[in-house]
Amino acid sequence: MEIKICENKNEWEKQQKEHNNTSASLAQAEFLQSWDWGEFQKLTGKNVQRWQIVENGQVVGQIQGFEHKLPGLGNYFYIPRLKVYDLGFKDLVNFLKNKNYIFIRIEPVEKFSYALYLSSYVRNRQPAQTLILDLKQTELEILGAMHSKTRYNIHLAEKHGVIAAQEKNAEIFWQLNLQTTGRDKFKSHEFEYYQKMLAMPNCYQLTAYFNNKPIASNILIVANKTITYLHGASSNEQRNLMAPYLLQWEGLKLGKSLDCENYDFWGVAPFFEIDKHPDFFVAELVDSHSNSPHFKNQDTYQSFGKYFWHKKHAWSGVTKFKVGFGGNYREYPQACDIIFKPFFYKLYKFAKKLF
Repeated sequence: MEIKICENKNEWEKQQKEHNNTSASLAQAEFLQSWDWGEFQKLTGKNVQRWQIVENGQVVGQIQGFEHKLPGLGNYFYIPRLKVYDLGFKDLVNFLKNKNYIFIRIEPVEKFSYALYLSSYVRNRQPAQTLILDLKQTELEILGAMHSKTRYNIHLAEKHGVIAAQEKNAEIFWQLNLQTTGRDKFKSHEFEYYQKMLAMPNCYQLTAYFNNKPIASNILIVANKTITYLHGASSNEQRNLMAPYLLQWEGLKLGKSLDCENYDFWGVAPFFEIDKHPDFFVAELVDSHSNSPHFKNQDTYQSFGKYFWHKKHAWSGVTKFKVGFGGNYREYPQACDIIFKPFFYKLYKFAKKLF
């Protein structure tokens, strides 16, 4: 088995397409492993490496990863959304070990055993849970599967004259993003990050206008038949016009127009299935409007359909927004570090605790 560098976009995308056609897994459609995403990451200063695994003259797998420096210690290699079972994984690990990395960090798309390796589970860098909506349905079917309140809010935005435009304007997104991060208290990338992202050919921006003033904007990425809602921002004004609901609907329609098969909402709070946790409910109390059971502790949990999640989760609010559009819940395995240099790995973990 041979592992070689891939420096040709056409060859990379050809292999991705061929592997996608032979797998029914939604996880194959990952923008994080797309050539364009790697090129974008280069523009942000990342050291991007692309490797192909060749057996008997045929490419049987490929990975895109990112080298990270640990000052004073060495480097590690990060591989997001690795499709482990398509690769000669043992050969890949040995290959990367010979690159003198302290460890490699893997976020696989399917469960995988690390029993053969010195390893440590770590927190996922990418969203570990998401909702994926099937775009092969008709628009009427997609609308019909939405929560009635979600449909109402879409129509409300349209009724009030909110207009969605497909355009690329990093400054508009940035100004709305400043309001969003200030309001919701979360960290943001710098302006140049979004500017470089929007320059990608497979990146799209949808902006909602009211009286010619931008009040919400979304950034979406298309790769391998999936359109992913990656970033969203909205104004502190006219929040009653429900522009973010209209933008999601326009994003779904955009995906269909681009022949995408899936819409990835890119991150929700971890779900629990109601029928697997009956002890969380008081069975005799049922909401006559939603036919949903009441929680014993209404301050702790939020429910929707057959799922519920912790209200205090950082993504609880955005989860409630996203689940109204429908989609299937997908959970990715926990990230794992395969450790090549235990002493330096311990120093790295110790330094992380300090800083």
